[in-house]
Order: sequence, then C-alpha cells, then structure tokens
Amino acid sequence: MEPDLLQAAKKGDDEALRQLFDRYRPLVYSIRNKYFLRDFDDQDWLQEGLITFHDCIQVFEAGFGTTLGALFKRSFENRIRSLVRKECAYKRRSTQQAVSLEQQMAQEGSEFLAETGLGLSPLDQILIQETFEECQQLLSSLEKEAFVIYGLGNAVSPSSSEGSMQRAYDRSRRKIRAHLRKRRQENMD
Repeated sequence: MEPDLLQAAKKGDDEALRQLFDRYRPLVYSIRNKYFLRDFDDQDWLQEGLITFHDCIQVFEAGFGTTLGALFKRSFENRIRSLVRKECAYKRRSTQQAVSLEQQMAQEGSEFLAETGLGLSPLDQILIQETFEECQQLLSSLEKEAFVIYGLGNAVSPSSSEGSMQRAYDRSRRKIRAHLRKRRQENMD
C-alpha cells in the first residue's frame, strides 16, 4: 500500500479514498455472500463498505501490528452483524404485537376488515367480507366452534373432547384454504 495514498485519503481526498477502496471491494462482496439483509442491493453494500472503509482509514496507524485489510474486514463484518441484529429485532417487535387473522375473525367477525380498512380498497374489503361469509357456510357448527376456540386460544369446552375439537379445527382450516385457492384460481382464469 502506498503511504502517500493513505495520507491523502486521511486528509479527505475522495479520489485517493476511492482508489484504496477499489482494492478492498472484493472483501465487501465476500462478506455480502455470508449475510442476508432484506432490501439491500449491491449499491447499499458498497455504500456501507465505503463508509466503514472511510472510518477505518481515519483510525488506521501502520505501526500497530495490523493491516488495513484486516481492520476493514473486522470492522465491516461487525457493521453488517449489527445491521442483521437490528433487522431481526425489528422483525421480532412487529411479530410480538401481531394477532392472527383467525383470532381477529373470531373476535369481530367479518366486519373487522371493513372497520380497520387495512389499506384495502372498498372493493377488496367487500370481496374479503363475502369470502369470509362463504367460508362460514362451508363449516359445520362443530368446525365453526373449533375455529373460534382455537383461533382465540381458549380452552376446549367440556362438552367435547380435545381430540375431536382439534380435528374439527384442522378440517375447518383445510376447507377455508381450499375455498380460497379455488377463488384465487377462478379470479386468475
């Protein structure tokens, strides 16, 4: 490595920084192959790499027993790990507050979509409400009861065994999924 190029990059010479970074660009690609960040494209990876490389240039001292490449590799990998942890924490936070669609349907019936809107057009809301009502007609009274009980996470009623309720719940889910697949296929044709 050229000490003049390093000193110029430390003093803010963008061209010198880019020339040095180009030498370490393959390291960015090798780390990219080890980690997945949703919504990160090549430009995002290179930008994160360049920012990290700039920070490494600022603190790098040649006489301290490490190379610029080793410093950059460790720093960049730590930066990416932090981004992965942050992404995972965001996913956990959003799923902790989630309520299953089955629970919502069981609690509020088909009206919950119309009330909340969920960012859907009025036509989509009507189609979903009609689909939910059609699905209710497919189910026996035991299957409806099981769907509501298991959807809410409640205990099984004493009048029926847990095994039969579980089977009724499984049947209700299969029927609803089959109906939704059929409707989706009809809409595609």
